Amino acid sequence: MAGSHIAQIEKIDFDGMPAWQIEASSGARAVVAERGATLISWQPEPGVDVIDGYQTAEELINAASSRSRIQVPWVGRIQLGRYNFDGETYQLPFDDKNDALNGLVADLDFSMVNASNTLTLGCDFEGAEGYPFTFNIEVTFSLESGAENEEHLSVTINARNTSEADIPLAVGWHPYVKLPNNKSISNSSLEIPARTKILVDGDLIPRAGEAAYAGVKAPVEVDYIGATKIDASFRGLIPDDDGVVVTKIRDLSGQSMISLTQEPADAPVVHVFTADGLPRDSRASIALEPLSHVPDAFNRADSKASVRLKPGMNRQLTATLTYSA
Repeated sequence: MAGSHIAQIEKIDFDGMPAWQIEASSGARAVVAERGATLISWQPEPGVDVIDGYQTAEELINAASSRSRIQVPWVGRIQLGRYNFDGETYQLPFDDKNDALNGLVADLDFSMVNASNTLTLGCDFEGAEGYPFTFNIEVTFSLESGAENEEHLSVTINARNTSEADIPLAVGWHPYVKLPNNKSISNSSLEIPARTKILVDGDLIPRAGEAAYAGVKAPVEVDYIGATKIDASFRGLIPDDDGVVVTKIRDLSGQSMISLTQEPADAPVVHVFTADGLPRDSRASIALEPLSHVPDAFNRADSKASVRLKPGMNRQLTATLTYSA
């Protein structure tokens, strides 16, 4: 990536709630709310918004549809909101599907840590019902321009265990991306560089043990999304020549493209959701979610060791969205 000078970072108002606007010298802009360190919008070109983010403070406060949600300390669903860690059983509050969904930081107010060349928002988590552990989280947003006029938005999530004992912790991000001038994602193609699809039960919980992992032809390609519905996690991700994993959605008419780049060591899972049944703008966008673990990892024997984070240690994930026309 070629660098891009950040022309300005300033605090602004988003429907009565504090937020920050990042503006690059290229004209690209992003808006991030302090509530949940939530990306509200990203315009890689003036007037072209490719993030299907919150439109009102009410949506943001309710974390409706998890738009751009930072997923910490777990990703996806925890079955029945219940898990066991170091011999103790914990019960989280759960949603209307009886699962705990997408972590606990969406309703926290972050504060500015740095606003020089990048924007970093931070927060101390002091424990909650069903998760009596503490951690510090910082989320950094940056804008860059590429050598071929593509624009990049990078998000780095860094969580540090501030407890005196080991804690279970996973990290992820839940952005919805949309292609300019497309009212739905139907007239687009999708490419996921993965060898394995995570199989789930009727409640979208991964099956037990190895039964959760099904080999698929790599890369997973949907030449025309049309009415295809996807709400699935993939692993066995295949790095490109640069050592990173790139998931792509392409506009079949205008040929604009948005890609998600993630490091397979930090984020070995990608979840794709075609936004079916959202209360607003169903299938207007697609969620491309980089994840450190598969959903329900707190309850999986094959994830028990990897979700464990020792005192003072960090878990980090960097993801980059790239827009090219």
